[in-house]
Parts: sequence; C-alpha cells; structure tokens
Amino acid sequence: MNQYDDFLIEILTEELPPKALLKLAKALCQQITERLCQLHLTFHEAKFFATPRRLAVLISRLSAAQPDQLIERKGPAKNTAFDQQGNPSPALIGFARSCGVKPTDLITITNHQGEWMGFQQKLPGKNVIKLIPDVIVQALAALPIPKRMRWGESEMQFIRPVHHVVMLYGEEIVDATILGCQTTRVTYGHRFLAPEAITLSHAALYSSLLETQGYVIADFAKRRDLIYQQSEKCILDKLQNRGHLYITDDELLDEVTGLVEWPVALCGQFDDSFLTLPTEVLISAMQDHQRYFPIMDNNDKLLPYFITISNIQSSHSANVIHGNERVLRARLADAAFFYETDKKESLEKRVEHLRGIIFQAKLGTLYEKSERISKIAAYIATKIAANIDEATRAGWLSKADLTTHMVNEFPELQGIMGYYYALHDKESNHVAMALKEQYLPRFAGDNLPQHPIGEVLALADRVDTLIGTFGINQLPTGDKDPYGLRRMALGILRILIENNIALDLQEIFEYVVSCYAAPFENTSCVPQALFFLQERMRSWYQEQGVTPDVFAAVVALGITKPLDVHLRIKAVQAFKKLSEADALSIANKRVSNILSKYTDTIAAKDINPIFFESPAEHELANQLELKSQAVAGLCKSAKYDEVLLQLAELRQPVDDFFDKVMVMTEDRQRRENRILLLSKLRAIFLQVADIALLQ
Repeated sequence: MNQYDDFLIEILTEELPPKALLKLAKALCQQITERLCQLHLTFHEAKFFATPRRLAVLISRLSAAQPDQLIERKGPAKNTAFDQQGNPSPALIGFARSCGVKPTDLITITNHQGEWMGFQQKLPGKNVIKLIPDVIVQALAALPIPKRMRWGESEMQFIRPVHHVVMLYGEEIVDATILGCQTTRVTYGHRFLAPEAITLSHAALYSSLLETQGYVIADFAKRRDLIYQQSEKCILDKLQNRGHLYITDDELLDEVTGLVEWPVALCGQFDDSFLTLPTEVLISAMQDHQRYFPIMDNNDKLLPYFITISNIQSSHSANVIHGNERVLRARLADAAFFYETDKKESLEKRVEHLRGIIFQAKLGTLYEKSERISKIAAYIATKIAANIDEATRAGWLSKADLTTHMVNEFPELQGIMGYYYALHDKESNHVAMALKEQYLPRFAGDNLPQHPIGEVLALADRVDTLIGTFGINQLPTGDKDPYGLRRMALGILRILIENNIALDLQEIFEYVVSCYAAPFENTSCVPQALFFLQERMRSWYQEQGVTPDVFAAVVALGITKPLDVHLRIKAVQAFKKLSEADALSIANKRVSNILSKYTDTIAAKDINPIFFESPAEHELANQLELKSQAVAGLCKSAKYDEVLLQLAELRQPVDDFFDKVMVMTEDRQRRENRILLLSKLRAIFLQVADIALLQ
C-alpha cells in the first residue's frame, strides 16, 4: 500500500433539506477532519460535496497508517526503586507488574526533576482502513441534525433515508456498514438524466465521473457559480443590457443550489399589469414562494421577468418556462385580489379584529399588545424628542396588518403591507414608514430603522415582548428561545448604539411593567432583563474584538444606557493602548484593595492639606483638583476618550505618591486624610470605568 492515498465517503439519500444542505456538508467535513487529526492521520486537503441527494467528503493524500507511537510510563524515583543490596523495591516490582514486564526490563528516565525508573513501549500505528469506519460513524452521529428520522424496519436514524454509501481509500473499498448500508464503490447519477450505476475505480475520480457520466455537479460552490453565470447569460440573451439579477441575500442562492444537481437557468415573464402591486409582494412571490430570481432594470426597478433554475436539460425548455409562468401568474393573481380586497377596510377599523387574536396566553391579545405598544412608543418619544402623537398612532396601528389577507398569505410581508395600507388610508408618511420599519433589524446584520418614529416603534415592540416574557418566567434556556428574545435584545442594542439613541433601559423597562394591567408573577423581571441585555452585549462586543477586561471595566459601573456603555468601551479600548495604562491600572487595583480593606469610620469629609507630609501628597491633591474640574465637563459631553487622556497625565503623581508616602501610617488623622485622597483618585477614574479591572 502507498504511504498515502485519497479517501472518499459519499452518503446517497432521499432529497435533503435545501436550506440545511450547505451547513450539513461543511459540518460533515469538519467532523471527519477533526477526528483524523486526533488520530494523528495526516492529509493534504479536505473538500466537501453536496447535492440534493448526496453528502460527500474527499480527503486528498490521507496517510495510510498512524505513525508509530512511543509510550512512556514513569515509575518510582531511582533512589527509592532499589534497596541497599540493589534488589528491586516492592514499589518497583508492582510498577513492573502493572506494565506487564520484569523489573529488569525497565529503564532509567532522566529529566530536570531527577532520575526515575520507567517503561517504554513502541506501539505500531494502526492502518487507516481499520480506523476510518469508526471515524465516519462518529462524524455522522455528531452532525447538527435537529430531528433524525427512521425508515423501513431499520433502527438507523439520519436526516433522510439512506440508499447507498460509497467508501473508498484510493482504489480499495473500505469495508463497513454505515447507516445500515454495506459500503461499495458504486454511486448513481442524476435521478432522471443518468440514473444508471457509476463505478468508481478510484476515490479521486468522484466528482469528474459524476459530472461526465452522471449529469451531477457535486461541487456545491461550482454549481452555485454556474447558476449565477447562467442566470446572467439568460438575462443578457433576453434583455441585452437592460436588466440584471436581483439577489437580496446569499440564502436564496444557496437554497436554489441545494435544490438541483444539474442546473439549467431559464428566463420567464409575467404580465406587466402585476407591476402595480407593491414591489415587495412581487419579489416575495418569486423568491420566497417559487424560488425564482427577480430581474431589475438599470435603475433598480422591477422588470416583468424572472429566472427559474431547472434540474433537467429539457429539449422542450419553452414548455418548462410556460409551466413556471403559469404557476407564478396564479400566485400574483391571488396577491392582486388580496391587495384590492384588503384596501376596502382601513387599518384603523382592523385594530378591532385584534381582540380575537391571542398574542400569548398570559400576556393577552394583540389588541392589548397594541395598546401597550402605543403607550410605550409615546413614552420613548418623550425621551428622544420624537413626535408623540405620531408615535402613539404608529403603536396603535402597528399590528393591524396581521388581519389582512395579504399578510395571511405572505407572512414575511408583515409591516411592509402595513406601510402600503397606511399610505392608502392617508396616514402620515412618518406613521406609514414606522409600520414598515418596526421589525427591523430582522436578523444579524440587517438594516436598522432610519426614521425617528420607526426607531421608537421598533424599540417599543421589542421591550414590550421582552419584559412581558420575562414577567411570566418564559426566559430563554440553553438553545431554546421560542420568542426570539436573544435576537430582540440584539436588535434593541443595535438600534440604540448604531443610531446614537441615549435611552436608559432601566427607566423604559420599569415603565413597560406599569403598562401591564396585572402584576407579574416574576417581580425581578426588570433586573433580569437588564442582565440579559448585558450578556447579549458582552457576546456582541466579543465578536467585534473587544477584550473581556475592557467590557468588564465598563459594566462594573452598572450603567443602563447602552449608548453610554458603548462610548465608554471605545474610550477604554483607546486608553489601554497608552503607555501609561498598565501603571495606572495597577495603581487603581492597589487603591481599590486599600479602600476595600479599610473599614474604620472616617470623621473628616474633605481632604485637609494641613496633614500632608510629602510634596507628593500636595502634587497629587493639586492634580486631582485640576482634573476634577476638567473631567466633570467632559463627562457631561460623554467625551470619555478625552477624560482618560487627561487622567493618563496622573501617572507620575500617582507613582510618586506610592513611592514616597505610606498610606497606613499610625497617625490616624494623616492616615484618614490619605484614604480620602485615594478615594478621590478612585472616584475620578470611576467616572469612566473601573480601570482596576484591566489586564
């Protein structure tokens, strides 16, 4: 056998869920490679393959066997291993017995600690053919599959029923039973274009044979790129240079890639009359419901064309296009009917329908939620100088579009349809825009509300749900978060920080509690919700590269204004890079320890220069007085970076103080005066952060 060769595993299944396909393929590749590394099996490269019917991993130049291992065990120290006559001690005899050898077979091991009696054994590395089946079984068991299924009479479980398993090391079949299937070298091509068996003579030929003989492009990335290129070519052939592919995010492209093995892009058309519908309706019908790609003109206006990706190369492509056009036409005709029907009843009247829709059993109906959101929005508006009447109105109408036919059919358009219906009802543009922006951001990295009333409504909706859910003890646990509170918390933080809104969440949360008719069973919901937000903020900043000590230094002050926390974190990050930072951090730790241990009552209220003995005390006191005046004004303006630059200048006076002054002198008046001086030093730093916590 060669020293290394290529290894292939392919799991051929029923159609896999397209949205999860890429994640599964990556996870399988990662699980296999991690286990190979743990077994000290080397390889050159690992590549995953994924189609609707198969998951595969190809490991190139995988070593044929583990390297030999030298096992070393350390026994008793040499000076205690033998008696005066040189005979083995009982400890040495017992150690030799545990190793399965005689005492004379043991060797002397020397290290920096001394000499020891020990045992060395060379274990030959195992063959990869024997090791790999267990690697695959463990990797498959570790895949992130929320719900596994069984099929037939087998007890095997996987995300979908498994038909065949290919497992090759070079030209050799790795003999094993995986997911109830005996491994083989035979795979199968496209279900319709090439259903015949394909025999793989070598693992490395996998993707090329599937493509040339089986009409399957197994490489996910290659198939994805091909879909995009074919789509753009279709548009060019159909519209010349008048249009381009419209893809809102990569998820749709990944999902479509997960639906086909042999992609063929086709360009269809729909009636111009449907362009009178809101653009979002048309895009949703195409993307979310039919997995089509919309086409925009050069001014980013929707054109009456779309791209659909077929899984077969048909000689009658016109019939395929016509079938897709007919399906979309029916969907858009329904949407047009819903749109016209919904406009016959105003959002104002629709609010009454919310009385019959339960938001949460213990938190009441959507009508009651709308009442609360209206009050909370008005309260927040007073805090940020937004229009109170518009905030109140937006809160009142915020959930009305949930009663429309359109949102019932296209749930992803909630809020968006509220915007269009509000404009139709002659509501103010600010109210209409707020209805559209209330659900932003929908996911990590999504856009934020950009209008004041939109910001107010987005915050009001989230804090109502957050406090209400905490109030009835429905807190997220582990990976369970049925109300999406983690996402809501991050949304609140992003809106406040990225849009520069200086709101005190403790005030807001306490007001939200007062908006509920009945008292909560969980009376600690406000502090718990604040801590929950703080933990989400901690994770968010860690992802941005903020070190834990910087975050801890700021949150130690118990600030409940996220924007203020953010400004302080940025200032402390910059301060930490200064040459003075380490010395001042150490000094603050020392001051903190002294103050925490000093429990005597101090009669004096102010620092008295009469009790100074050293010029270092005078200098530190003078500098603190000067800095106090400067810092007070800068803190009011939230210029924390400038505050810390000012305080960095205290390094020398602080160093001199600790070098030349004994704080805990036996003279009580001088001791207390110095404690007051250190308290002032500590307090001036605590106006920004607890610098003592910096590492």
